[in-house]
Amino acid sequence: MAFTQNAAVQKASLAVVNGLVWPPRRRATAVAAMGDRILAAGSDADVRLLCDRHTRVIDARGGSILPAFNDAHVHFLMASRSLSELDLYGAETQVEVERRITEYRAEHDGPWVVGRGWFYSAFPGGMPTTELLDRLVPDRPAYLESFDAHTGWANTRALLATGVESPGVLKEAAMLGVTRRIPARTRDQDLEALRAGMRVAAEHGIGSVQEAGEGQDQLELWEALREADELTLRVRLAFDMVPGLSAEAWKERLDLYDETVRAHRTNPWTSNGILKAFADGVVESRTAAMLEPYEGTAELGAPLWDGNELAHAVRAADAREWQVQVHAIGDAAVRQALDALAATTRDRRHRIEHIEAPSPLDIPRFAELGVIASMQPQHAEPNSNLFGIWLPNLGAERAAYGWPWRSILRSGAHVAFGTDWPVVPLDPAASLHVAVTRQTRAGEPSGGWLPDQRFNLAEALAAWTWGGAYAEHAEDQKGTLGEGMLADIAVLDRDVVAVPLSELPEMKVTATVVGGRVVYES
Repeated sequence: MAFTQNAAVQKASLAVVNGLVWPPRRRATAVAAMGDRILAAGSDADVRLLCDRHTRVIDARGGSILPAFNDAHVHFLMASRSLSELDLYGAETQVEVERRITEYRAEHDGPWVVGRGWFYSAFPGGMPTTELLDRLVPDRPAYLESFDAHTGWANTRALLATGVESPGVLKEAAMLGVTRRIPARTRDQDLEALRAGMRVAAEHGIGSVQEAGEGQDQLELWEALREADELTLRVRLAFDMVPGLSAEAWKERLDLYDETVRAHRTNPWTSNGILKAFADGVVESRTAAMLEPYEGTAELGAPLWDGNELAHAVRAADAREWQVQVHAIGDAAVRQALDALAATTRDRRHRIEHIEAPSPLDIPRFAELGVIASMQPQHAEPNSNLFGIWLPNLGAERAAYGWPWRSILRSGAHVAFGTDWPVVPLDPAASLHVAVTRQTRAGEPSGGWLPDQRFNLAEALAAWTWGGAYAEHAEDQKGTLGEGMLADIAVLDRDVVAVPLSELPEMKVTATVVGGRVVYES
């Protein structure tokens, strides 16, 4: 909203000037905030009229002034913990994986070697072996998760220490046999991890995150940080929705969740009201649920809910006014999720997460049912993992519908973007680049992979700001820089509208404001 006469009678506690407000509007080069709310957006001259000697002024130096990014799907606590662990993300070859493991083991003397991030494509045949990890870490238990967190790689010492008799490569629920026995972190360690994660978020202009699961176990941590006035971002916590419960057991679980919500009332920093379910696994390990077998196999993947079980559970949650988000990657899982959501309340804004390989027949149903498509562009980066494992598992015909965010948007549905951190880095700039180019950072392939699914930059920015807010029923509070909205602002080092698309990954955040407070400044 532009500068108004009403705003002129008040003084700003914060002003961001000498920039370009996004979305572009006439003469809007600055934003003023009073307390935790936007006071006005207008020209530098307009906004400076609202300033006095007490106003904190940030010079955008010609860069863009945007609503702070809202990551609609993230595993923030898990990712924050991983910041102090072995990082294998981006290692393209087995040689590089081995080098990182060897160096980490030499530099860390803890009782376990724990880490994550390996690509399936780094290993011959798409999977590592227990024998390899035994050689690299012979002296203590080791457990390393794949980049997508759906496959675990354990050495023999880890299997013996946890009593797991399965092979050292564990898929889906089998991973719990090891992960539940890894030495637990203390509460203080988790609080420190969250502080480290919030610093990463602030450096990338992120003002809100939506935690995709296990939220009921994290409430106390986030509330402790809020009470200590340490929060530098807003978090929405999804509670777990699991298969295998009877109708009565699910009712009791919902009763418990309702009581938890009453005890932890929503506030501008911490909120809930949403449930997270998994419908399947991932394409790389062939655990995503497919309508037809994986290429060259008889495997259909692993649907996690039997028959109409998901539909019954969703309807019970919907009747209690819970929003539901369903992880669904394979075409069978996406269809099962849409079928389950078909008889629910449209205004609840239920969501499907990821949507990697849907049937083209199901794409129009998102708009028809009012289901939000929550997608993570970096998953579609056309790298060695996509071309070496993901695409061959599906075959070219099904892969041609990979991550169809343009088709979903064109059908009239709402799209919200995020990262799924730690699956990929917490980096909106990298996400925007993939969303608008369908290329790697190196510009490959020429012209982009499935280029008809590219967003334009305005659409991608909207999915990262207003789209995320809409997905959490908060578009009246954040996602735009209008008068009266929460003062959550990201300042970029260049004009995002004018920057060449190839330079999008190089954009840096120069300042992040959340609730009218500067939480990061370069």
